[in-house]
Amino acid sequence: MLSGARPYDEPMTTEPSSAAPSSPAPSSPAPSSAAAAASASPWLAPLLRAVPAIVVGLAITFTADHSPALGLAMLGAFGLATALVLALTSVRMRRGEPLRPLHRGLAIIAGLAGALALVVLTTVGGGLALLLLLVGGYAVLAGALELVWGIRHRDRSPLARDAVVIGIGTLALAVVLALVGDPVSAVGFFGAYAVVLGIFLLIAGLSLKWSTPVKESAAS
Repeated sequence: MLSGARPYDEPMTTEPSSAAPSSPAPSSPAPSSAAAAASASPWLAPLLRAVPAIVVGLAITFTADHSPALGLAMLGAFGLATALVLALTSVRMRRGEPLRPLHRGLAIIAGLAGALALVVLTTVGGGLALLLLLVGGYAVLAGALELVWGIRHRDRSPLARDAVVIGIGTLALAVVLALVGDPVSAVGFFGAYAVVLGIFLLIAGLSLKWSTPVKESAAS
């Protein structure tokens, strides 16, 4: 019997396989701040702003007495309700939203016009001259502000074109009121303006809401 260990009697040693270190998977980039900001859409702001305009416009339309007192009361309700809606929507908007300063400015103008209308109504009791002064002053200031904002933000906000149209229409109200000389026409034109404004804002808000998913899916 041959002495000595056979080759297979020796313990078999396996060399550790030197596996190449796997490269770490590339981390997905964090969402940009622009994408996060784009997720917030201002479509709700014009819808809420349309509510007091439509309510006041319909109230004037279905009221037979178009006296200066009624016009002042409707201007007071329209101004204060619009100021409240604009102030609340501006607070809810994110920082950097172009619509935010516009709503704040319009809230101040509408609030002052509404408060002055109620003060005049309770102290003086009405008057065509005061009604034309207050409604015309509101139309000039609000129309000019919205028109200028729309022109300056035509490339930054989807509501800029609507703001230009609203600004022109509001300034047109001031021109029309400067030409009328009776309370029936003055109150009637204010009511017609409120109805048209409310319907236009309603359409603008719904159009923006329905167009936002289409733009996001096209971008992806």
